[in-house]
Amino acid sequence: MTLTIYHSPFARSVRVRWQCLEQGLSHEIERVENNKAFLATPEYRAVNPAGKIPALKDGELILFESTAIQEYLLTKPGAEKLAPKPGDKLYGPFLQWLHFGEAGMGMYVTLALAHNKMLPEEHRIPAMAAWGKREAENAYEVLAGPLRAHDYLLPSGFSAADISVVYMLLLAKFAGIFDGAPDEVKAYFGRCTEREHWKTATAD
Repeated sequence: MTLTIYHSPFARSVRVRWQCLEQGLSHEIERVENNKAFLATPEYRAVNPAGKIPALKDGELILFESTAIQEYLLTKPGAEKLAPKPGDKLYGPFLQWLHFGEAGMGMYVTLALAHNKMLPEEHRIPAMAAWGKREAENAYEVLAGPLRAHDYLLPSGFSAADISVVYMLLLAKFAGIFDGAPDEVKAYFGRCTEREHWKTATAD
């Protein structure tokens, strides 16, 4: 059965689309208008009750949390390309980095993005933007640890964890808080975004 990804350019659906491409999973794209009016409609709330992007439909199943969708996709064919198996010594570290991309970085990057770029000027709080930037920079240092030894977060190579983290680094660039990242992290972002499937996932 073909998967359906509810997608808008540069939304968190990029993670889902990129992973499907890397795994070789057949999927179709349902274009979503990334504006409050559309996302609040009953029709879209029936797909994603949070009124956010993405959502993934697989038969009768609908999921809407991007890193949970990533983990779910690893039950599908091609998962061996992107994750160690449970019981492998790298499985725990894999899960850690998979979720670090959102749980460990998302709030800080999003705060900086909101208070630097997205909110109306009168609603921006410089102290919140600065706090988000500081905490994001701490996260970059955490990422730099494994990246000083390996090209990707796992010594086994590129994985779904990189998909999760690199998307958040993209948002950090949009927020204007990526310039101070360690060289290892900047080089890592460059390597990952040269992948053909990243280019496809972010093309439209």
